Amino acid sequence: MSPESFKFTLTLPGDPRLVGVVRDLCSHATGYAELPASAGASFCDQVLTLAEAAVAARPDTPCPLVFDCSDRQLRVTIAGQTVVQPLDV
Repeated sequence: MSPESFKFTLTLPGDPRLVGVVRDLCSHATGYAELPASAGASFCDQVLTLAEAAVAARPDTPCPLVFDCSDRQLRVTIAGQTVVQPLDV
């Protein structure tokens, strides 16, 4: 595991009160991937929007999340939808 190569998966309950956890996890991932603060914040905003939409579309349903950093890109997949942030910002 390195800042340019890591992957972790988890499942959160489909509860809107837990969407903030996704942003916190994203913030940790962007920090570990050594993204500049502004790029990381913008990416986390996109991930938060995706998480909110996933929970709204599937309330009370477990929501799978995958944080994957490889090939110079950080990808977050939530309920099958992916947001990508190049590390070369």
